[in-house]
Amino acid sequence: MVKTDTMLIAALVIIAAVAFALLYSVNGPGWDLVAHYLNGRSLSNPAFYTCLLSFQCNTLNQNVLFYFESYRAPIAGFAMAAIYLFVGSNATIIVYIAILFAAYVLAIRFLAKKIEMDSLLLFALMLSPYLLYMTIQPGSEEMVSIIFLLVGLGFLARRSPWFGLFLGLATLGKYPTLILVPMILLLVKPKKIIYASILFVAAVLPWLVFNQVFFMGGPFTSYQLSEMIAGNNAGPFSISAPAYLFVLSYPIVFVIAGFALTYGNRKAVVKSAKKLLERARPLAKLYNDDKLYLYSILAVFFVLSVIATLLIGPYYNMFTQARYGYLLGTSAAIIVAVALNNMKKYSRINLPATAAVLSMILLIVSMYVVWQTSLSPYKLNIYSSMFGNAASELSSLGYGNCDIMTNDWMFMLYDNVKAFSQFDINPNVTKYPIVVFHNWTSATDTPVLTNLTRYAKLIYSSQNFSILVPPNYKCYN
Repeated sequence: MVKTDTMLIAALVIIAAVAFALLYSVNGPGWDLVAHYLNGRSLSNPAFYTCLLSFQCNTLNQNVLFYFESYRAPIAGFAMAAIYLFVGSNATIIVYIAILFAAYVLAIRFLAKKIEMDSLLLFALMLSPYLLYMTIQPGSEEMVSIIFLLVGLGFLARRSPWFGLFLGLATLGKYPTLILVPMILLLVKPKKIIYASILFVAAVLPWLVFNQVFFMGGPFTSYQLSEMIAGNNAGPFSISAPAYLFVLSYPIVFVIAGFALTYGNRKAVVKSAKKLLERARPLAKLYNDDKLYLYSILAVFFVLSVIATLLIGPYYNMFTQARYGYLLGTSAAIIVAVALNNMKKYSRINLPATAAVLSMILLIVSMYVVWQTSLSPYKLNIYSSMFGNAASELSSLGYGNCDIMTNDWMFMLYDNVKAFSQFDINPNVTKYPIVVFHNWTSATDTPVLTNLTRYAKLIYSSQNFSILVPPNYKCYN
């Protein structure tokens, strides 16, 4: 049985890896993932830190070689920097996401061992299309946070203060994970809560010091900028049902499957659940009962995840709402996996193996869907020919070495074009040649460019992008 489970886990991990590789080959790295790469490229250059200490460079971002978005959570950028030093620009993102995937697999295994459950069930729930597709390729910060969080939950289930350290690291993966800080109180014992809090501070302190030294605004500058930008980009409150259906699809499917497989022993399942609830009286018993304590942890995790999701997600589009559901999707998946682990003895067939096979089938179906979307001629990523075409046209028009302003600056920067954002506060940016990507090639809105291009001279136009020169044009390089 152990050998069979090991083979099923290996097969599930391989299929999941292939599914993600297919998605990545179709879509390439997302906008935010490229941003972390550019942050890492800057962090790997010693001269960048001198630049940060300069008022002109720090506030006006006048040196595009040191492009850096200080509002982003830091771990992804620093990890990219470490990898960039060893492998260079061409392979950094590939190596980074490969390490993330491997770390995710190890974190799942670690949590399963710590909470003493069938690891096959946890793998089946955690290797879902949602958690694979929405937490790595778009930006990766969600996956970074989840990895540290899984390890932290393993320590928390063992009532270890080390939970504080890994929770702190999880918040440095993605800032909304800060909603889980109250979970430190689940350690109950005052001494353990104090130790965990100290470890939490130890994890985030280096980033606060970095903020204090290099950012003009104090130790919490990155957090404040992140909140400000999120607020500026927020729209009206609107819950996207398809987004949250995607987030919770796997937990829902496996709950249904679990009840179907144990339906013949449903009375025994209900009786077992009642006994478990009776053991929870009084509440003081929760801490000393491993099973009740684990369910308590997961219940708090789920409730806080729901709060975080509703506080942030519904103010954005469907895709972004799904991304902000990373805590909700993770908590729901773990709860269902643990519940199925307790129900497996009531199933007439091997529930963990059935769950693994079902997960493999769903992953294969998701690969077919991804492949079908790859046939669309309107796929936009860093490999899209439009960005290379734009760079070529700029060179042919004599602007190849000039700083430019564009609404797709991230993708152009990846191609080493000296591109500046339409939102850059650099006063010289209004004098740069302007490249406007439109139709399906526009990765961002263009409200700022709309005003600037009103007085600019159109010198090149195509179906997907235009090049304009402002009346006060000057070539900066």
